[in-house]
Amino acid sequence: MIVRKTAQALAIVLGAVAGLTAAPTQAYDYPTVDRVEFVHMCQREYPDKPPHEMLYKCACVIDKFGETTPYDDFVESSTAYYASSIAGERGQVIRNERVAKALADSFREQLGKARKACFIN
Repeated sequence: MIVRKTAQALAIVLGAVAGLTAAPTQAYDYPTVDRVEFVHMCQREYPDKPPHEMLYKCACVIDKFGETTPYDDFVESSTAYYASSIAGERGQVIRNERVAKALADSFREQLGKARKACFIN
């Protein structure tokens, strides 16, 4: 009986240690070129910050998206977000369309949370 309880306790401890040492995996993997483009665009938004600092912070932001958002959803919402900033009639079409506006708003919210988590003001 004591051996059985000791074995059970050992199994629990080993399971807990294995859980702590397991490498975290990302929920969604994005193509490398899209990650690089996002980081470059993000760095350009902060020309007054050191490029090396922003490299890490912007990479953190895209990683935050990868933790929670499937790639196809990221593409749709980011496209709506960036298209809504187009000036004139073309941008107005996106801004007035309900689904596109909801996608852009969702991306804006996620982007804000990711920037905050990655220490971008």
